[in-house]
Amino acid sequence: SSDLLLAQVDRKHSSRRWWAAVRIGIRSIATMVSCFDCFCGIFGGKGGSVEKKKADLQKAQGLCRELIKSKSCAPILVRLAWHDSGTYDKANEGKPWPEAGGAIGSIRTDHEINAGPNAGLKKALTVYLKPIKDQVPEVSWADLIQLASATAIEVAGGPKVPMRYGRVDGIPAKPAPAPFGLPDALPPFGGPLKDKNDPAEHLRYVFYKYGMDDKDIVALSGAHTIGRAFKDRSGTVPEGYLGGTTYTVKGCPFLANSETAGGRSWTKNWLKFDNSYYTDMAKNDGQCVTFPTDAVLMKDPKFKPHFDAFASDQNAFFEAYAQSHKKLSELGSKFEPAEGITL
Repeated sequence: SSDLLLAQVDRKHSSRRWWAAVRIGIRSIATMVSCFDCFCGIFGGKGGSVEKKKADLQKAQGLCRELIKSKSCAPILVRLAWHDSGTYDKANEGKPWPEAGGAIGSIRTDHEINAGPNAGLKKALTVYLKPIKDQVPEVSWADLIQLASATAIEVAGGPKVPMRYGRVDGIPAKPAPAPFGLPDALPPFGGPLKDKNDPAEHLRYVFYKYGMDDKDIVALSGAHTIGRAFKDRSGTVPEGYLGGTTYTVKGCPFLANSETAGGRSWTKNWLKFDNSYYTDMAKNDGQCVTFPTDAVLMKDPKFKPHFDAFASDQNAFFEAYAQSHKKLSELGSKFEPAEGITL
């Protein structure tokens, strides 16, 4: 009948309207999810943006491990990160970020990387880290520099540093002049000192402006268990790239895969991170270097208890070093998200 036909037509149109409404609803939900992810990315929430950053950081960490093992370049990566962080001065912390300096990636600027205290570090940026940065472009330079350093410590046999990532790159409008408040190896020492020849006063001037204490000074000095000084860089030792000691000369086993021979190390096994800096310093090995800023750690009444503790207990050194390294790596840093990202 005509009434039955009309009823079938109504049901058909109702069904179409229902499915159309369902499709609109699905599209609306998808749009809301997309907007939520965008919101999280912009405001540092717990959405996909943070997970993507974490995945990129983990990839960078793996690439750093491969680099360090293949090139035996742990020492220069640690030095690079230290010199990026070391521009920080808490006296400037009331100024707009990033005017206080610190671990902000500014060591990439010509003003810093071409300065005397950073001689030799350009290779770490351009040869070692730039290829990694190209593979993980979303990882900031500030993060990559600190990630490479912490990874280097671990690969060399040292402790796992409880790092935080998410640093934002920054360049101060009015950067500090060289030598950027970094420590000197030999007198006359920099800083507003009563005695320009006093290594203890100099070390306290440098580290106290980081908000650190005597234990931090002795612990971070232990990073000299790896690495070398060069005539071609700091000019503080007679050995350059073409010279060397028993432990650094071209062809010696202590170089491992290092592309650079020469220089003078603080320890015999200068690619191994351990507490030999403390245990061996008093032996006065003629093939190693001990600067006044090293030797004073054995003598100063406030430094000596920490020095002796680290010499007698490597675990105590590793525990203290990991915490001090973390402090150093966060000086002046701005994190997004604010709480940072852990791996």
